[in-house]
Amino acid sequence: MKKKYLLLEFAIVFIFLLLPPVFVSKAEIPPSLRKGAFSFAFLPQLFIAILLNFQWRKKAALTKKKSFEKHISILKWGTITFGCLMLIFALILALQMIFGTSSASADFSSSLSSSFVFEPRLLFFLSLAVNFLAGAFFEEVLYREFFPKTLYALLDGVSSDKMKLAVRIFVEASAVLIFAAAHRYMGIFAVANAALCAIALRNCYVKTGGVYTGTVVHFFYNMISLFFVLRPVIG
Repeated sequence: MKKKYLLLEFAIVFIFLLLPPVFVSKAEIPPSLRKGAFSFAFLPQLFIAILLNFQWRKKAALTKKKSFEKHISILKWGTITFGCLMLIFALILALQMIFGTSSASADFSSSLSSSFVFEPRLLFFLSLAVNFLAGAFFEEVLYREFFPKTLYALLDGVSSDKMKLAVRIFVEASAVLIFAAAHRYMGIFAVANAALCAIALRNCYVKTGGVYTGTVVHFFYNMISLFFVLRPVIG
């Protein structure tokens, strides 16, 4: 793939998809979490994610592992990653209890809780699950696949071992930082949580060779996290 095309694509994705969340000061409650009909707000994100994922899957080398070994590896790293995410979640909750919840995090939780209407419950949870699954896939493709792999491709050609290490540190750190910064509207604890989760999910992508395991883990983690936020209103 030509670097000129990659650079143009990266610039478009960075300006219109990666950069805007960093400057969000207060997130709106997603349509999927409001009273009303089933929300199709996930469709644009899903369409973009499928296109970007297809671009890199098409060029990915076929694994030489046997199918059984590959499935065991995917199951192992999916389990490890989910365990890491839950440990991170517990750590951040403990820190919030010790130091107090930030005002941004409290405002977001309060706004989220007050916006929920649980009737009809089935439609609500169906809309929620579909939107969260599409959102998890979108973020895994964008932050764990497209961003680092495109940067690596653009910076390809470095011959020195020291420079290769510097490029690797720059790419991996940038992917973590921009994902973490996209959560700053929820406060400093959410930023720290996102940074640690980004590291675990990126490792899952590298170990499994794709975004699907990370997507499933990310989805269940988000659902569980939301349950804890809504626990006071769910009862």
